[in-house]
Amino acid sequence: MFDPLIDARVLYFAAALLVAGVVFFVVFIATPAWRGDEDGNVAVTVRAQLAWLAWFGVGLALTSGAVWLVVTAAAMSDRAPSEIFSDNVLATVLTQTTFGRAWLVRLIVTCLLAALFVPFFAVRALKSSSLDVIMTVLAAVLVGSLAWAGHAAGGLGVEAALHPVADVLHLIAAAAWVGALLPLVILFTAVARNEGAIAIARTATTRFSTLGVAGVGTILATGIVNTWYLAGSIDALTETKYGRLLLIKIVLFLTMVAIAAVNRLRLTPRLLQKDTDTHRDALRKLRRNAGIEVLAGAAVIAIVGVLGTMAPGSHANHHSTSGGVPADATFQHIHSEQGMADVMIEPGKVGTAQATIRLWNDDLEPLAADKVTLSLTAPSPGSKPATRPATLNSNGAWVVDGVALPEPGNWTVTVDAALASGRALKLEAPIVIDAK
Repeated sequence: MFDPLIDARVLYFAAALLVAGVVFFVVFIATPAWRGDEDGNVAVTVRAQLAWLAWFGVGLALTSGAVWLVVTAAAMSDRAPSEIFSDNVLATVLTQTTFGRAWLVRLIVTCLLAALFVPFFAVRALKSSSLDVIMTVLAAVLVGSLAWAGHAAGGLGVEAALHPVADVLHLIAAAAWVGALLPLVILFTAVARNEGAIAIARTATTRFSTLGVAGVGTILATGIVNTWYLAGSIDALTETKYGRLLLIKIVLFLTMVAIAAVNRLRLTPRLLQKDTDTHRDALRKLRRNAGIEVLAGAAVIAIVGVLGTMAPGSHANHHSTSGGVPADATFQHIHSEQGMADVMIEPGKVGTAQATIRLWNDDLEPLAADKVTLSLTAPSPGSKPATRPATLNSNGAWVVDGVALPEPGNWTVTVDAALASGRALKLEAPIVIDAK
């Protein structure tokens, strides 16, 4: 089924990982592999093909990124895509939302990468070594900043730092491994046509294997952190659409790890043998396995694109517990070690709205409170929080009527509760208010 938001996200993630993967591959694998023979046929051919691949990735990133921005701005403002260019809607999204600011960072970084591609893909003697460092940093920023296009925001305390950091490292590691697989296939193909270049294949395979081990380890560690925060329980993994899709992603990842293990432990050592037929057979199987990993990686990227548009499994449980979220409402789940809150503002757009707050403990049981206040701070610099007392209704929710929302953007919501146990609970997180 065609969904512009999902399609744009998937294509952009694929493009960003491809561009970063090419950069990482050139810096850490290709250049060392053909050192001393940069004018050879393999080096010249692979360099040209990688340059074309990088330019393709940039073009795809710019076009899919533009579509992603338009679709997101239209959804935030509740307008048709053609109407977001009036009334400063687009400017508001770009400057006053986390998504918009991260989008601008990626646009600038993409343009900088494109501007440096010509010297970067030149023969080593024609470029400075510091350029590799610059390109590596830019590539890392390009993919790392995608963490703010997902579910990394909204936590408190340790999570507020740990979850985004884990997401950034997860994305960079994915680019270094998954994003570099297609360049590796290109190099294997070029080497297969030139039997005298087996030394390049040996060096490239060994270095890619080492990079892959580091990447897999990082993905595994950060993936555990992300799964803990976004799923939170076995039930959330098995009983929600988000969790089941995440399980498919995990299975694909483990499949790729198994293939990589075969490459490292069985096929790579065969390249070190002297027999030509053994070299040729090992290279053919390495190229085939890398191709399979490319397809599995593409499926993972598609799943990531879909997951970013869904409520996480941990949040889905809260949604169902609190009775669901209306289509015109904005919702934020906030949690800390002391307790959790679901904050829903309806309608979630400029004007007057009603705020509903539900408090929970770690077992998703209602958290009794004697008093609850809600504070909302507008996104404009220097804005002061507007604080209102909440009233407990018959359904166990705390309600604030007549909440004034004069401007769209990334607001800050703060919940202060005096719990029945005598403890105080304070929770704070961003919440997006759309234009009219």
